[in-house]
Amino acid sequence: MGNPGLLAIGLCWVLGVGEGGSARSVLAARFLSLLYGACAALTLDEFALWLNLEDVYWAKEGRESIDAVVIFASVLLTILLAAPLVRGIRRESQSPR
Repeated sequence: MGNPGLLAIGLCWVLGVGEGGSARSVLAARFLSLLYGACAALTLDEFALWLNLEDVYWAKEGRESIDAVVIFASVLLTILLAAPLVRGIRRESQSPR
């Protein structure tokens, strides 16, 4: 479900599904966002399987999958926490003095 799901969601976004201000568009955008998160989690969960081509989830090599999830979560959290700072810097640089 991970990879095909991500491809389908990407296609929906390219086609503009979920864009607009109507209640239906907002609901579609939220649904696609939740579905994207679930598919991304499934993709990251299979990371160790891609590298080793065997089911190593509970073996030492399965740690690669956990490391990939931790790295992804760290990058995502950094982006979310830095967003207000970046917006403030942009606002300050654009304001007339």
